[in-house]
Amino acid sequence: MKIDRLERTTRTLAGTSPAGVARGELLAVARRLVGAPETATSWRGRDLVAVARAADLTADLPALDEERGEPLLAALVMFEAGVSIQDTAVRLGTHERQVSRWRETAEGGRA
Repeated sequence: MKIDRLERTTRTLAGTSPAGVARGELLAVARRLVGAPETATSWRGRDLVAVARAADLTADLPALDEERGEPLLAALVMFEAGVSIQDTAVRLGTHERQVSRWRETAEGGRA
């Protein structure tokens, strides 16, 4: 029996949140990472609220725009919140190696 991605994510992450971080704090991290003003809900085409919801493991996963780099930004917000590479990959429906690359890029100052 195959388990679809959404069901697997729900089973894996049910009831967890990134180190007790509130969604407002996740939004603040997203704003800081992209250099957006503290009241911005979107910045240069990126939906910062959707990114914060994606990083909030207790919220429904919103649609993220890959062309605008929203999954990358969500992964970086999750990294800042202390979410593991494995949980980030499951949440975003990508591979652990991709999440590792995103984190390495961010740590190198190239994000």
